[in-house]
Amino acid sequence: MTILLLIRHASNDYVKQGRLAGWTPGVHLNAEGQREADALARRLAHLPIQAIYSSPLERAIDTARTVAACHRLDVEIRPQLGETQTGEWTGKLITELNGTETWKKLQSHPVGVHLPGGESIDEVQGRIVPAIDAIVAAHPNEIVAVVSHSDPLKAAIVHYLGMDLNQFQRLVISPASVTVFFMGEGGPVLFRLNDSDRLPALRAKPEKKQEASENGEERGKEEQTMPEANILYDLNPVTHITAGAVGEPGKRTFYLQGRRGATIVTLIAEKEQIAALSTGIDQLLERLGAGSRSVEVTATQMELSEPIEPVFRIGQLGLGYDAEQGLLVIVAYELPQQEEPPTVNVVRFWATKEQMRALARHAAGTVAAGRPICVLCGRPMDPQGHFCPRRNGHGEHAPLT
Repeated sequence: MTILLLIRHASNDYVKQGRLAGWTPGVHLNAEGQREADALARRLAHLPIQAIYSSPLERAIDTARTVAACHRLDVEIRPQLGETQTGEWTGKLITELNGTETWKKLQSHPVGVHLPGGESIDEVQGRIVPAIDAIVAAHPNEIVAVVSHSDPLKAAIVHYLGMDLNQFQRLVISPASVTVFFMGEGGPVLFRLNDSDRLPALRAKPEKKQEASENGEERGKEEQTMPEANILYDLNPVTHITAGAVGEPGKRTFYLQGRRGATIVTLIAEKEQIAALSTGIDQLLERLGAGSRSVEVTATQMELSEPIEPVFRIGQLGLGYDAEQGLLVIVAYELPQQEEPPTVNVVRFWATKEQMRALARHAAGTVAAGRPICVLCGRPMDPQGHFCPRRNGHGEHAPLT
């Protein structure tokens, strides 16, 4: 199954003025449109998008490139995704046109109605649908984004919904909105229409075919015992990575946080996990021959960024090294809420050796800043007094001195 994201370009001055831009060259996003595109990129940053295609018009390319930058992708141009050819109406205000007979026909029964010197909506549908179908076919079991324009997208959507093209004006497609289709063997399934919010974690997966064993039971059940990794964020590389704690000693909440551009990803961790991560980074750097260098970090440099909005609580942490990129990677797995979940959410932070060395030093300091550890029982000691089960066997409170 392929997940198809149909995206309308963000705002520009023609949209603001209610003017038909058509294929007018040089129509870029305005300030509002760039803010919309930035917000769109943040909403889609957690999805593992594999390819981004765009109309050749600047307003669409601007939008596509903003999204593509978060995924380190190039934008692929397809002329068939372009805006409706508006002919003699190019540059005109809609208020100048909405009383004409042609405009009235476009609203009531648009199929076969050509804009003066331009296209009809069925001609637009005839070029955009095959282009999208080819894109989907080229990306089986992947998430792919297509950036286009309002009417061409509406023409494609009604096709995939099996609607009468004459009803396409009943749809609303807003600037920087996302419409999501699941494109499987059973036909397109609409998941979101004109969405302007953060999408849930999506993962394109091969459609499963049931195989029966000799006794008639379904095969492959053993394959379901290991949950699939659902990568929510893949910050490669981070611009900043840190760990921190909020609260009084004994009541602190620990966080692991990475940032890439405007995207901030915060995870809740246990104190022991942060301590183990610090030790693991030191050991890995030592094996890589980079463990002897000293690093100076300040509390200000390593502060947690606001807002602190945890994505999930960490269940397990992994640490690795990519020799090709020269980057270390932290892989954080969500603490599952049920036994044997079918999927587990994952966040990956990719960082340089210097960034990881700074994280290790700061994380060690953060852990040490809490309650001291009792040398007898290994438990943290509260300022009000410590109940030590190994102190003469009496369990008396041992005050801190």
